[in-house]
Amino acid sequence: MSMKNLTVFLAILLTMCGLSAQEKQEKKEQPAPASAPTASAQGAPVPHELTISAEDKARKNPVKFTEVSVERGKKVYGTQCALCHGTKGDGKGDMVEEMKLNPPDFTKPETLKERTDGELFAIIGSGKDPMPAQAGRMTDQHRWDLVNYLRTMGGKTPDKATGKEPEENVILVPQ
Repeated sequence: MSMKNLTVFLAILLTMCGLSAQEKQEKKEQPAPASAPTASAQGAPVPHELTISAEDKARKNPVKFTEVSVERGKKVYGTQCALCHGTKGDGKGDMVEEMKLNPPDFTKPETLKERTDGELFAIIGSGKDPMPAQAGRMTDQHRWDLVNYLRTMGGKTPDKATGKEPEENVILVPQ
């Protein structure tokens, strides 16, 4: 099996984790609810329409927005997100065509400007079909670093590293 085929197979396998064939068939047979997100006339994806609690929306990112955190988030993104969301974050990953996906373009500042860090953290954690939930797969530190990296894709510039940032994946508990 070639490396590309193996990568495609693993991405599909990870995406389908947790759903049995019967559950998938049941989902296909059920009509989508009226409030389900759809693509606009231009084909642009509609942002995640999840019920996010006020507490999650208000949650502050405990990881400082620095070059160190962004670099860690970039590594997580490259291994966990790029296959679908694209290496540049433009929604043009290798799996888009094969899985008929329409992920958002994070390189456009308007894509995430209305989202708080807490909302992004919650979305990454809970996932949304076909994106698998990451709460059980990533540490909180990884998800917060990923949120910081996503912010840079839309043009935000992180603070310079101070040399005091934790280099290891230490989970910082919000106060």
